[in-house]
Amino acid sequence: MLKKTTFALLYLVMACMAAATFVEKLHGTSFARLHVYGSSWFVLLWSVLTLTSVAYIVRRRVRRASTVALHASFVLILCGALLTHLLSARGSIHLRTGQTVSTFVADDGRGGTKVERLPFTLRLDTFRIVCHEGTDAPADYVSELTLTSGGRSLPARVSMNRIFVHSSTRLYQASYDADGGGSVLAVNRDPWGTGVTYAGYALLFVSLLWMLLDPHGRFRTLLRHPLLRSGLGALALAALPCA
Repeated sequence: MLKKTTFALLYLVMACMAAATFVEKLHGTSFARLHVYGSSWFVLLWSVLTLTSVAYIVRRRVRRASTVALHASFVLILCGALLTHLLSARGSIHLRTGQTVSTFVADDGRGGTKVERLPFTLRLDTFRIVCHEGTDAPADYVSELTLTSGGRSLPARVSMNRIFVHSSTRLYQASYDADGGGSVLAVNRDPWGTGVTYAGYALLFVSLLWMLLDPHGRFRTLLRHPLLRSGLGALALAALPCA
């Protein structure tokens, strides 16, 4: 029963991740992070999956490396989500052309705001609205920036279709001033959680592939089952062109 529950939860999580991919394409990365990846229900789902996975490993005394790696990936992903919840900061920066800033206004998690420092300084060089060719309909909003960190300056571009990432800080184009002389950027600073979460997803992918290729694993054993092999053989014969 525990094994069936664990794998049922795994399939549910994978289905949610697949759906989140479409949500991200339709509504953007920040929307998907807020309503799926960083949502309470998704974190709760990962928590339950992690707990059942650990219980399964302990109770069954699993020794197979690919299976242990699979369940370890759940723990990593959950730890990444916890680090994001505890250490990340979200907020916004309002920039006027030629202005340099080194702080942003962050949500304090209790309905208020607080000022947080950035690991770099930003200057807004220009802001422009890109229209669809031959029309006045906006296609994109673009902020051209200069980022300075450690005495070194580099150009940066943020737009509706382009996220800029530097020093674990993500910048999104959020809004702009009516006179076109200013830009508002959304800030997502996550120094530890994102890296740990990505490592967990990488381990999840590797472990699933490992389980598929393991000659002694359940998947390969299932492929060698006489009923399945006869069914695959019949499909192969049916696919052959007629003489």
